[in-house]
Amino acid sequence: MKHIFLLVLVLMSLSCLAVDIESLNPIETIEIKPEGFKSSIKYNITLPHKYEKESNKKYFVLFDMHPRSQPVISGMHDWLSHNGEWPWLKTIVVTPADYNAEFAAVFENLVSNPSDQRILDILQQGILKKVDEEYRTNGYRIFNGFMSNGALGLYTLLNRPSLFDAYLIASPTLNNDFARVLTDAPTKLGISYDGLKFLYMTIGNHNYEKAHRESFKQFENYLSKQTNRKLTWHANNSEDHYYMSRPVVTLLNGIETLFNDIHQDLPANSEISQRGVDAIIEYYKTLSKHKYGFEISAEGSLKSLAKSKEIQNPKEALEIYTKVTELYPNSAYAYASLAKALAEQGDVKKAINIQSIALEKSKSMSQWHQNKHQQYLDEFKKMLKD
Repeated sequence: MKHIFLLVLVLMSLSCLAVDIESLNPIETIEIKPEGFKSSIKYNITLPHKYEKESNKKYFVLFDMHPRSQPVISGMHDWLSHNGEWPWLKTIVVTPADYNAEFAAVFENLVSNPSDQRILDILQQGILKKVDEEYRTNGYRIFNGFMSNGALGLYTLLNRPSLFDAYLIASPTLNNDFARVLTDAPTKLGISYDGLKFLYMTIGNHNYEKAHRESFKQFENYLSKQTNRKLTWHANNSEDHYYMSRPVVTLLNGIETLFNDIHQDLPANSEISQRGVDAIIEYYKTLSKHKYGFEISAEGSLKSLAKSKEIQNPKEALEIYTKVTELYPNSAYAYASLAKALAEQGDVKKAINIQSIALEKSKSMSQWHQNKHQQYLDEFKKMLKD
């Protein structure tokens, strides 16, 4: 049996290798020429696998200002998204194709003259606008930055937070009050946002980072004192990794934390779930409207609450399961959960009827899911005969 299992694993691995590697991360190039520049800025646009085939799908955008970050980010993204977009939802990765001296000069000018926001104008009216015009974006943008680029991310959060919805910042160079980030943080962290904002920032104790640790902690202190409910933040000032590993680990942990509310259902004993069905629905409406800008399903969390009530209050459990089918009428698994609860409560005939609907709904899914729903239906029919 052990040998058969190993053989299956080998065959699965070989089937994965059959994928055309070059097609996993197709790269396109676009050029932006800011006003006054003599040359254009070239950007690599790394598209998700099957972007051309998924013509009705819209995607997140992740922007990083370091040209060498492209293979790292795109490779991590492909690996972390290819298994059903978990834990990283499919994303368009935007990075500079090469170094641009004129853009670098604008960056340097920001450090000496923080009130000059031309660099933000270039990003907003240039590359970000162009990407939205030429690609199927869903409106949600992520900024990823290391060292001085990370400091620029914090400057952007303070001065033009609407440019990005999430900020993943590794080892920001905040010493010497980079672009007045520390000076402005106490007041600008409390400004009104266009939606929910997310910040994940880290720093370690490497020699290259030591000069910035106290400034990092100072910014973290400002975050802890702000009462802006639209800003969710996480800070780790003791990252135990090599210096060059920091941006990689920060990106990984940041992505997992950012999308956790999509992938992880609310526990039935959570504060929100304990307030009932309406509270759960309202929570996901808030996520949908103010964080992501598109619908995030409450199905899993509602079913988790229903399951917790199956023994003590089976009637309420059925009411919640039924409510889920009303909220998500196209979900095969919403009906399957209701059918399972009915069968466990002894109403097998009704379970068969409901599971028949689930099977019909599953026909838009892959064969594996269709087989699963057929299996559930067969099991209920067998229960009725027995």
